[in-house]
Amino acid sequence: MLFFIVLLLAHLQAVLIPAWIAQRINIRATGVGCVLPDGGIALLRFGFICFSVAAFAELWDHTQTDWIYVNHLSGWNGLFYAGLAGGLAGLTAAATEKRTLRMVVFSIAIAGVAAYPVLGKAVTASLQSVITILFLSQWWKRFRDPLLWVYPLCGVVITTVFGAMLSTSGDQIWHVFIGPAGSISLFTLWLILNRAEKRQERLVEEQSQ
Repeated sequence: MLFFIVLLLAHLQAVLIPAWIAQRINIRATGVGCVLPDGGIALLRFGFICFSVAAFAELWDHTQTDWIYVNHLSGWNGLFYAGLAGGLAGLTAAATEKRTLRMVVFSIAIAGVAAYPVLGKAVTASLQSVITILFLSQWWKRFRDPLLWVYPLCGVVITTVFGAMLSTSGDQIWHVFIGPAGSISLFTLWLILNRAEKRQERLVEEQSQ
C-alpha cells in the first residue's frame, strides 16, 4: 500500500508541475514575454500543458494495468506520446521567430502521433528525438544558459536509464524515479526563463541610467 501511494504521488507531481508552470507563465506573461519572440507565450504555455496531459495519460494508462508497467500500445499510451511530442514542439516553437521552423516541428510532432498506431513506439520516439535536438538548439541559441543541459540529462538520459532498468528487471521501484526526473528537467526550463527575464530587466535598467 505504501509503495502504491509513493508511485501515485510520483505520477501526480508529473501532472501538476507542468500545469503549475503553465499557470505561472499566464500570470507573468508580460515579464516572460519580453525574452520570447511574438507568439512565444502562447506556444510556451501550450507546451507545458501538453506535458501535463502526457503525464495524466500515462497515469491513467497505469490504472488499466493495475499500476504495473507494461510495454504495450494503447489509446492512453498513444496520448502520452502525443503529449510529449506536442510539448516539445510547443517549447521549440516558442523560442524561435521563424514561422517555417514552427511549422516543421509541429509537422514532425503530428507525424509522430500518426505513426504510433501504425508503426509503433520506435518511430514515434525517433521523431521525438529529432524535435528534442531542434528544441535544444533553439533554446541554446536564445538563452545561452548552461542550465539547459540539465534537461537532456534528466529528461532524456536519466529517464531512459530508469526506463531500461524497469523494463529489463521488472522491479517497479525504478518506476518511481522516472516522473520526478522528468519534472526536474521541466522545472529547470522554468528557471532558465526566470534567469533570462532578470537579465533582460537588468539590461533595461542599465540602458535607462
